[in-house]
Amino acid sequence: MNEGIERGLQTLDIPYDTYFYQFTDWECDDLFMQQFRKVIQTGNYQKVLSVNFSPLISDICEEYSIPYVSWIYDAPVHIENLEPMKNSCNTLYFFDRTEAYSYQKMGILAKHLPLAADVALFQEKIKAAKKREHYQISMVGNLYQTEYAYFMSPLDGYLKGYFEGIINSQLKIYGGYLISELLTDELLFRMSEVYQKVSEDGFTMGRRELEFLLAQEVTRRERYLALSVLSEHYPVDVYSGKEDKSLKRVHFHGYADYETQVPVIFAASDINLNISLKYIQTGIPLRAIEVMASGGFLLSNYQMELGEYFEIGQECEVYESLEDLYAKTEFYLRNEELRRSIAHRGTERIKRDFNFEVRLRELLS
Repeated sequence: MNEGIERGLQTLDIPYDTYFYQFTDWECDDLFMQQFRKVIQTGNYQKVLSVNFSPLISDICEEYSIPYVSWIYDAPVHIENLEPMKNSCNTLYFFDRTEAYSYQKMGILAKHLPLAADVALFQEKIKAAKKREHYQISMVGNLYQTEYAYFMSPLDGYLKGYFEGIINSQLKIYGGYLISELLTDELLFRMSEVYQKVSEDGFTMGRRELEFLLAQEVTRRERYLALSVLSEHYPVDVYSGKEDKSLKRVHFHGYADYETQVPVIFAASDINLNISLKYIQTGIPLRAIEVMASGGFLLSNYQMELGEYFEIGQECEVYESLEDLYAKTEFYLRNEELRRSIAHRGTERIKRDFNFEVRLRELLS
């Protein structure tokens, strides 16, 4: 998102400086604290803006009474200590409305703001591409090789069955999220008892960690099933850091360079699959927005906010079951003109309502 944000700031004629730092630990880094304090002391800044939330940036902004704005595109926020999120300098924007509400309940200044894309920037990257393939069905994303089996192995039959029940129930529900409600205190206590008996370091599984693990496992299974079913009937191409050798009919291409390849893949695919991480309860993932910004046709699992911000069947398409995914894939591959018109209207919607200028006015107001 960095390049799009910078172009947006320039369009709005807002002066800014950029500061880049590669964290090794997002929650403890003395070198960063020392360097960033000097930056804040020597500049005359009215605000600090970051993509995703940094506890260390927040602590320094709190120290110098500078408003800190964080625009979060990840779900969940990958930090252990949530206390810095309560700093008075913070305004945190989440792309998932439900997640924003959950943080508000903790006393955090959390707001909801969908993500954005720079259509002109994506089109520039597509035009600059030297080589363009053609794909019938493609997916860019992680296949999630989770540690679910490892963490389940010491548990008794009841606990294993309970977690399998949660996963299988969630797999069947589109547009609803069950996992957090089904993780009871009693369940966590029984798990902790088992782990304390088998681990030497006194390991316990926290609620947030367990919820994310289950959400990853549901996503892994859904993506596997979807790719398996579709690849039995159509060419399916996947760009992912890791290959799943059990998906024998899927064409794996490895990691796709975000700057040069990803927009080209989106534009060159008849159907772009978005199978959201289940932890994202209502929000529109960045991948879905960037598919449409590239001029690609989006076929996504149902997300509530997709239905609120876009005309389903006119600007993008959604599926509500594995059977529905197959039926809509078959239909849209046969109807090229309709598919192209939907993709075009999706791009126009992104250009009009999901551009960085619109979002930055709200972020910095």
